[in-house]
Amino acid sequence: MYYLVGKNLGHSFSKKIHNLFGNDNYELYETNSIIDFVKTVDFKGINITIPFKSEIIPLIDKFDQISKLTNSVNTILKKDNKLYGYNTDYYGLKETFSYYNVEIKNKNILILGNGSVSKTVKKLLEDKGAKSIIKLCRTIRNTNEYLFSDYKKFLNYDVLINTTPVGMYPNNKNCSLLNLSEFKNINCVVDLIYNPFRTRLLLDAEALNIKAINGLYMLVMQAKKAHEIFNNISIPKNYANKIFKKIYQNYINLVYVGLPLSGKTKYAKTMGKYLDKKVVDIDSYIEKTANNSIQEIFKKYGEKHFRALEKSVVENIYKERNLAISTGGGLIESSENMMLLKQNGFVIFLNKDPVIISRKKIYNRPLLKDSNNIFPLAERRVPLYKYFSDVEIKIKKSTDFHVNEIKEKINEYLNR
Repeated sequence: MYYLVGKNLGHSFSKKIHNLFGNDNYELYETNSIIDFVKTVDFKGINITIPFKSEIIPLIDKFDQISKLTNSVNTILKKDNKLYGYNTDYYGLKETFSYYNVEIKNKNILILGNGSVSKTVKKLLEDKGAKSIIKLCRTIRNTNEYLFSDYKKFLNYDVLINTTPVGMYPNNKNCSLLNLSEFKNINCVVDLIYNPFRTRLLLDAEALNIKAINGLYMLVMQAKKAHEIFNNISIPKNYANKIFKKIYQNYINLVYVGLPLSGKTKYAKTMGKYLDKKVVDIDSYIEKTANNSIQEIFKKYGEKHFRALEKSVVENIYKERNLAISTGGGLIESSENMMLLKQNGFVIFLNKDPVIISRKKIYNRPLLKDSNNIFPLAERRVPLYKYFSDVEIKIKKSTDFHVNEIKEKINEYLNR
């Protein structure tokens, strides 16, 4: 058997990834002691995650060069009753820089955190010719390490890499460790977290038009290298890239926003069926749980109560994955709700001309008692739809045409 060994693995994609590489004998194993695991469980190979990448060192019989230099092991092959330790994180991050065209040579790099993963990151940055490498952390352990409170000394740095678990599932709401807006030269932020797909740090980076990269590609590529070690084979990179895109597409949520009657429910259902995603219509969810229509909720309790119900639904679903979500037209006016939905969501703005909407028969729409109400609504909301969305689809043609357009936009996003 093969395992991923760690303390809390409920967020892990590793089993699915290794299954896609062809290893059907790969499982997740939670333990409080990596030493007890190695001594009591029979295995052929394992991957190791936080917090055991350094704790395993005393049990290793032979190291590869990178694990020896970084004192960090995340892959072990058992052969002839000996344990061979490897650091495949190095390869995964190296390939991530290549895939996303992250320039390191002669750049000033800030690393957040000084745990075992940060050692691997630092080694790769040195090998790629970084000009300066500084770690910001809570407790200083080595040279070139500073407290987070000292961050203003490095506001001229170029690239930021987060190696801490801040913002990782299930603590998705944790705020960024730094205020990115103070860093005027940063052109790229890499967060090694992959669940959620966009931590608050990455969302902050995107809001500032800074390139934002999560840890999913690194995860897939380190798994590729581990699978090669386990089986003494070589896997083409394009095959691994297909697995990366498949994982992304299978897990990411599609979040539809737009004016009332723009087709959000229709496209959520259509794309949900096509991509095998669970469909969540937030308005229908509210009606079911409140046992009242949206119109009745507005009439009896007012809009403020409805928005509280809406927020509760978002809180219940935003950590989930592989959903096709139809939002109510007014949800966009809550920045808090949208920032939560964007963590695991690819936001699609269905931009339908308000003039066309005004010609439709309107019923059960509390904020559209008259068809002409759509125009002030559009004036207020369309800028927000544009701001929060990842792509905009101008609804002018057939449903089939726009379904294919959405598919293309998703592929473009995955290939960016």
